[in-house]
Amino acid sequence: MTLFPLLLVASSASVLDGCSLSPPRTRLYVLTALPQSDRVPNTVLTGSGTVGVGPVELPQYTDRLQIVTGNTGHELSRAPFDNWAEPLEANFARVLAENLSLLLATDQVVVFPWQGPLSLDYQVIVEVTKFLGEPGGQASLETLWRIVGKNGKDAIAIEKSSFSEPVGARNYEALAAALSRMVAALSRDIATTITTIASNPSHR
Repeated sequence: MTLFPLLLVASSASVLDGCSLSPPRTRLYVLTALPQSDRVPNTVLTGSGTVGVGPVELPQYTDRLQIVTGNTGHELSRAPFDNWAEPLEANFARVLAENLSLLLATDQVVVFPWQGPLSLDYQVIVEVTKFLGEPGGQASLETLWRIVGKNGKDAIAIEKSSFSEPVGARNYEALAAALSRMVAALSRDIATTITTIASNPSHR
């Protein structure tokens, strides 16, 4: 008399177990560049106006696909199902180059490593010492960067830039957007410095 109810319970449990075994979907994110509307009308660069971006070095804790979070304190966390769509260091360098192309109004921007001999007017070398944030909290970017002139050896500018951005929403999309805004702010600092150098020949 109790056989069918027991079979029904067992069957229901099997269905539930099957549902619970479905893995959560991994979500992918990228840093994004400035919109085309931010492009300046005319370049101030002289000569070929070629700008090389890189090497760009990020902290080792970013060298993974999982998004690493944390900003205050000593402990960092890895998002279980929210990943960068590509290595963050490569994404950072490419977005920085795209931003500089807009802000300097030149298409002559290349990303390290460049292929073959190349005559650069300016090379931007960036060491990122902090690139972190928390969904719903704050994001921070701290960098040391320098601009090297045509000879590829002498630094014509050595700078430090620090930025902080509210993330807003408690999700990883908002965090990626906040990190992108800080890369844009760094790009503006670098573009302003290159513009100043280009407009004053004695600085080159």
